[in-house]
Amino acid sequence: MMFTTKNVGAIHRSGEDHARAVCSSSSAPASIERRVPLTEASAIPERIEAIDRGRSVAGERIRAAVTWLFLAVVTVLVVTPMAAIVFGAFRTRSPGDPRATFSLQSIEAVYLGLFNGGWTQSATLHTVLLAIPVTISATALGLFLAWAVTRTNMPGKRWFEFGFLLSLLYSPLVGVIGWTVLADPAAGLLNGLWSALTGASDPLFNIYSYGGIAWVMIFFFAPYAFLLNVGGFRSLDVTLEEVAAVSGANLFKRMMLITLPVMMAGIAAAALFIFTLALEQFAIPGFLGTHVQFDTLAYAIFLRTNAYPSDLPGAAAAGTLLLILSSIGLFAYRRLTRHSERFVAVTARGYKPGVTELGAGRYVLFGVCLLIFIVGIAAPLIAVALRALLPVRTMTFDPGSLTLDNFRVLFSAADMLLGLRNTFYLAFGAATACSVIGLVVAFQITRRKSLAKSILDYMIALPIGVPGTVFGVGMLWAYVRTPLYLTLGILLLAFVIRYLVYSVRSIGGALMQIDKALEESAAVAGATPFKSFMFVNLPLLRPVLASAWLLVFLIVMREISSSIILYGAHTVTLPILTWNYLNDGSYGVASALAITQIGIVGVVFIVLTRFFGADLRARAAE
Repeated sequence: MMFTTKNVGAIHRSGEDHARAVCSSSSAPASIERRVPLTEASAIPERIEAIDRGRSVAGERIRAAVTWLFLAVVTVLVVTPMAAIVFGAFRTRSPGDPRATFSLQSIEAVYLGLFNGGWTQSATLHTVLLAIPVTISATALGLFLAWAVTRTNMPGKRWFEFGFLLSLLYSPLVGVIGWTVLADPAAGLLNGLWSALTGASDPLFNIYSYGGIAWVMIFFFAPYAFLLNVGGFRSLDVTLEEVAAVSGANLFKRMMLITLPVMMAGIAAAALFIFTLALEQFAIPGFLGTHVQFDTLAYAIFLRTNAYPSDLPGAAAAGTLLLILSSIGLFAYRRLTRHSERFVAVTARGYKPGVTELGAGRYVLFGVCLLIFIVGIAAPLIAVALRALLPVRTMTFDPGSLTLDNFRVLFSAADMLLGLRNTFYLAFGAATACSVIGLVVAFQITRRKSLAKSILDYMIALPIGVPGTVFGVGMLWAYVRTPLYLTLGILLLAFVIRYLVYSVRSIGGALMQIDKALEESAAVAGATPFKSFMFVNLPLLRPVLASAWLLVFLIVMREISSSIILYGAHTVTLPILTWNYLNDGSYGVASALAITQIGIVGVVFIVLTRFFGADLRARAAE
């Protein structure tokens, strides 16, 4: 720009006009026009900067107040059920009973019963003996499958990666139905085939046994270990493995001495998660174990809340015991991963992902993975679909007997429409609430660090380590005398509290990958923080929001551990209806309901993945 005398005069007049406007707000009379000295006019930018600094400080104070408000609300919502279950364990009667007093009766029955043959002795022993081997086996299986589809040149990896996640779309009762149809000692299809081929009168398989229960749970939980480790394997640097290979280490040594130790944090996280799920799992051992008097703590808690008269103090006391068991797993995880630097897989120097060339062995690995998929996922699903089309249970298959009668009975039932509506409302509401709240909380936590935000992050993650049945009992004690009791509201609140951590972790992990320079550039261009968030961050986060929404939706659609404690006559959900049909002996209708639920969830899954960019695998690492 060329400065002339005319330009300088215009600039000088503009500065005078601005200074005159500033001075007009002072106590000087409006009729008196006075010139502002150039020294005072030159100080105007400094004043503007001071004003901006003041606004920034005010904004920080507002954000801090909002954070503390969030922390207070989350703390109350999370701590209330936990405090309520401890309170209930020391009461003599159900909440709201005026005759209730404080007593150690329930605590003594639960904890002393561990040693004197009380009702908790066998239930606790069965729970531990089931949870530990299931955790080890499911984690190992999921880890093997994650390694196979990410670190090898096995053919068909893309299809296997999708197939191994299919069980995330349905409830554990699908596996119960499928394996009952296949391995029932009296009417299982596999036992019928075995008898026809060999003439044996004794069944080959018995799903109503400790081994049968563990078998169903292992294949149900293995996809969690697969999902939680597939991202880690994919981003693992192969440099160390290549150095070990040059030094003469074979594949097994490289796996044991390098790959698995580096992956230990992800493995431990998956094992802890599966251990907690195994502790709270009541549907699989509850249905299959009743045939052989194999009870678990979660199922015993359920029985005490649904018996007449109910024993809510006993359920609360048993809940504290189950909470202690899950805390042991959390403590072990913390000890195992306390030195996080040992598990660094991607460094500032960059990394080189790669695959292991297996030669002809890749076809052997393909056959093993195909066998696992058929046995663990495809066979029970096909059995459920087949049972939905058969009028009665049978050990033989006649294509001419296939019918849609079970579906007609299902859709003519009034509780089916009620359960479908309730489940959709809860899944949609919980997924939306968790996504919106998770977006706000994750932005607060990741963009600005403070003590309050660190505590908020911890409080949000706390419910995930609490077994679902225990959390349900705590919610029951906390809200039994409120308008939320036996309504969809208490179920929705329980789901949001328990599963908010999934949205916060997913969105927070994505926010940390978005450079702050984008927001700063928008601010320089004049955008407010709100506009910057709406037009910079939000478009980039759309796939992540879709993934977080989908994850919570899938979990709520199949959730039964908490809802079985909290539901009422008008708040039944599809998993609860499936459970009721099974216990009533209506296996065909239960199978038809399971297939219907899988279809609904499958449609939502396809829509969100194809049109909104949702990807559960991408969110697993967070």
